[in-house]
Amino acid sequence: MTTGNYATLGEDRYPFTVRYDEESQSIHLTCSDPRLTDGNGQKPGFFREFNANPRSADYDPGNFNRFARYLRQQGKAAPDEVPVHPRQLAQRPQVIEALAAGR
Repeated sequence: MTTGNYATLGEDRYPFTVRYDEESQSIHLTCSDPRLTDGNGQKPGFFREFNANPRSADYDPGNFNRFARYLRQQGKAAPDEVPVHPRQLAQRPQVIEALAAGR
C-alpha cells in the first residue's frame, strides 16, 4: 500500500498509478514509463481517465467501478460504484435519461 491519495499497480520500475480526483469525480490511471511515447517519440508516459458521467467523453462505468474497488482495497479514497450502462454514443441519450430517472 502506498501513502498519499493514490495506489500503485504493478511492481516494475514504472508502475501504474491509480488516483481518484474528487473535484472532477474521475479516476486517473497514469504511468511515467519513458518507453510509452506518442507517435513522434515525445510525451513519455500514459494517462487515461475513467468517469461515471455519461455526458463525459471519458464515460466508462465498468472500468470506473473496477478501479474504485482497487482503490478501496488499498485503503484509499474512492467513489461508490455506479450502475453499468452501455457506453456506445448512440445509446447515450437513453443512458442519461435512465440515470436521471434513477434507474
